[in-house]
Amino acid sequence: MAVDLKKNKDSLLKAYNDVVSDNSGTNWVIFGYEGSTTALKVVETGDNGIQELADELNSGHIQYAYCRVVDPNTDLPKYVLVNWQGEGAQDSFKLKYATHLKDIQAFLKMVHVTINARTDADIDEDDIVKKVAKSSGANYSFHKEKAKPIDAPAPVGTNYQRVMPNREIDAKNRDKFWAQTEKEEVKRRELEAKRTEEENKKLDQERKERELQEARDRDKKMEEKISAVRQQKQAEAKANELRQAEEKERWDRQQKDSYHDEEERRHRSDQMRKQRQAEASSLVSSTTSSARDFFKQKSVERPDADARRAPPPPRKIKSDFLEQQQKPEEPPKREPIQIPKSEPLAEIPPSSPFEEEEPYYVPETSPYEVEPEPEPQPAYEPEPEPAYEPEPEPAYEPEPPLRPTELVPQVPQGRNLLQQGLPARQNSEEAEEEQNWDEQPQEDFSPPEQKPSQIEDVPSAPGNVTSTEGQGSCARALYDYQATDDTEISFDPGDIITNIDQIDEGWWQGFAPDGSYGMFPSNYVELI
Repeated sequence: MAVDLKKNKDSLLKAYNDVVSDNSGTNWVIFGYEGSTTALKVVETGDNGIQELADELNSGHIQYAYCRVVDPNTDLPKYVLVNWQGEGAQDSFKLKYATHLKDIQAFLKMVHVTINARTDADIDEDDIVKKVAKSSGANYSFHKEKAKPIDAPAPVGTNYQRVMPNREIDAKNRDKFWAQTEKEEVKRRELEAKRTEEENKKLDQERKERELQEARDRDKKMEEKISAVRQQKQAEAKANELRQAEEKERWDRQQKDSYHDEEERRHRSDQMRKQRQAEASSLVSSTTSSARDFFKQKSVERPDADARRAPPPPRKIKSDFLEQQQKPEEPPKREPIQIPKSEPLAEIPPSSPFEEEEPYYVPETSPYEVEPEPEPQPAYEPEPEPAYEPEPEPAYEPEPPLRPTELVPQVPQGRNLLQQGLPARQNSEEAEEEQNWDEQPQEDFSPPEQKPSQIEDVPSAPGNVTSTEGQGSCARALYDYQATDDTEISFDPGDIITNIDQIDEGWWQGFAPDGSYGMFPSNYVELI
């Protein structure tokens, strides 16, 4: 937007004429804008020079100062225009009034020096006077020079000489001159050739020295680079060694901590085993007399063990012989009678000596449910026996918990009669695996048809223990146990103990796989 010089034109011209007039005492004037418009007005005038002008400028506005200064070179008045943009002025105003300077210069007409100022430091009287002096061009001093005295004029001399042709035309002197000139020319050429040769030699020498110096500098830089690379490689090698040393130290520390933890777990395991042995000893000491008397009494009353034990069947239960033996009689099917579940026997779960941190937990089981053997610990458990869980048939996927076994009316608690015919634990793992494979349940989880001749009335033992024909109550050993005297039996984990009599809560008696009969702790086995 252009500046408005017409609104206050009269006052602007009057102030301008006062400054340029020699008869007026006013030597400076300040122009400013009316509010936020572009109309220019007279803000202030004065007659005390540049110092007074600088004091009247406002740092928050955009103004123009016009003043008269005397040129020190010519003692003539010169006019200076100051473009004042205060530090506190808004940037929008600075952008808006940026193009007004040329219009104001054209309006004021006589402007010798233009100064852009933002602070009072930019308006210094000495600096302004120097700029005015430089703008005047030649350093004239019309009013300072004094008149100099002029010397009296002297007669004018002459350099004219008479020409004498005879004297000037002298062949001998001319030949001599040219001969001398030729000799000097030859000598000059020789000197010039010699000088050129010397300069060439000097240049060659300088070039060789420069090349040698460049080669030395290049070799030095190469050595420095090689040295830097070597130092870097050494530093990297040292860092790798330190890192490897730290890793080795950390590995050793981890191994040491692992060893200490292993020792601590082994020590804790030993303490737990000793504690269990102490508990077993206290239990034995408390019940030894009564249990052994009862055992002796039972031994007298029981018939021969070999007579009670059924002959071992073939290795595979699903044999033709067994099927032919069961075919002659097929009694009519009877509706099974559901036996209500009884509360499971409270057992003291023994802790395995091979487990370290977590104690062994034996979940409560119902006598009608068949649960799989707990999985052994891979690091400290002994080598497990072959899997006792049957392999599921492709036609169905058996669920983990089995339904209670349905029994015939004559037997309170019944089991699969195929399992009743199983002999004691075989020495061969293959035979045991085949027997366990043959024990897998049927698709409908119902017991097979039972023959009256194969059902034997067995008195219910304490704890509602399921009995099988020819073997009585059976249990599987969870831990190994070594007999302390001839009234006890020894067994290994996984062994099957048959014909069990629960003579006491903590001590039972039965037949070991080797045929021996005696007592054993009840918390070392689980009923099957």
